[in-house]
Amino acid sequence: MSKPNRKVIRLQQMRAQRASAAKVQFVDVVFENADGVEETCTFPVQDNWPLEVIEEVEEKGGNANLNVLREIARPVEAFDRLVKVAHLTVGELKEIIEQMDGEAGTDQGEDSSSSPSSESTPGASAPTSSATTPAAA
Repeated sequence: MSKPNRKVIRLQQMRAQRASAAKVQFVDVVFENADGVEETCTFPVQDNWPLEVIEEVEEKGGNANLNVLREIARPVEAFDRLVKVAHLTVGELKEIIEQMDGEAGTDQGEDSSSSPSSESTPGASAPTSSATTPAAA
């Protein structure tokens, strides 16, 4: 018997609803390598970061933000080249993270009557977990 003060969430159903509501699920960062050839480093939007990867990275220590991004990037080697060859800055990294966060299409408070817009939801805040806080290199 269900209790009246309890809400049941079925994970598979929630995932299906989130997948159908998501506008963008990946962000591609295109950059030129040392040979002038364009490369692509792909990240899932922040809502799709696997928690087990974040936990694993935090257990290993080090800069959690960079290590999480390295683990979720596809291909992983492209992330290393993005940092070293393209000379990614902390400001650019923050902007990439904001793009990943803002493109998920699952902002709190959004309902079916919301009009599609490229603007972020008023009152939305930047991610606060340690996995998204850039540290100085």
